[in-house]
Amino acid sequence: MIAGRRERVVISCVTFETVKISDPVALYDATKIHLVHYIEDPSSEKGKIYQMFYDRVCELIHQYSKNIPIIEHNAVVTDFGTMLKTVHNIINEEYKKDPHSDIFINISAGSSEYAAAAAIASMMFSNTIPFSVSTEEFQVKDISIYRDNDNNLVGLTKKIKDLKVISKYSVNSPDKNLVLGLKIFDSLSKMEKTSKGPDMVHLLKKNKLWYRGSFPEESKKRSEAVYYYRDFVKPWMSEEWIYKDKHTKKYYLTEKGKTILNTFYCSDKPFL
Repeated sequence: MIAGRRERVVISCVTFETVKISDPVALYDATKIHLVHYIEDPSSEKGKIYQMFYDRVCELIHQYSKNIPIIEHNAVVTDFGTMLKTVHNIINEEYKKDPHSDIFINISAGSSEYAAAAAIASMMFSNTIPFSVSTEEFQVKDISIYRDNDNNLVGLTKKIKDLKVISKYSVNSPDKNLVLGLKIFDSLSKMEKTSKGPDMVHLLKKNKLWYRGSFPEESKKRSEAVYYYRDFVKPWMSEEWIYKDKHTKKYYLTEKGKTILNTFYCSDKPFL
């Protein structure tokens, strides 16, 4: 890594994809790559095929940068617990080296167990950026290769093994009150109405999102404004759902805030 430059780490899983893994390295201007794959027996025909794909990915990455370090992790990619342990350990070690590094996690390539584990692991750290890669064009154009001798459609899997129940790990949903309060804030902004303290407090009370009770009339306005900032605005900013424009001195939704509103408690509609 260039001295003084912020580390940009990409984590991917290699099975049968190539450009889905190599292209993001250039797009994210990565400084380090972690590649997870699995070869049980390198001398077997299957092992040689997996190795060929892994080697090709490394070749494509080094076409972008010959000096970029690639760290190999040989772990069973079809075992969810192993993948969670592997990805979590990679992120944790990188975080310990540099808490300010950006860690990009590719969840579009590799096994489904890796993708699920990587997505969950990414939610456990603040400096991770999970991303997906869309396919613009497929290599295979002839559907006949997906048919058996009886002309029935088949997939890549011929026969399955035992089913495995995936262990659950606790990842907290965002606080419902904060999200619903943010919906009110966003709705007022879209209607070009004021979202100042008194208006917000009125609507928070109307929607039963206000738990501070009432204050003496002589201090009511000031006290409610203080607690509105403490209970809502400050947490929104801490979660990076809103930001304050230094010129207008107004608060605006961030992209993260928009994602929160589009993802959680969508059926709950606050009263305006």
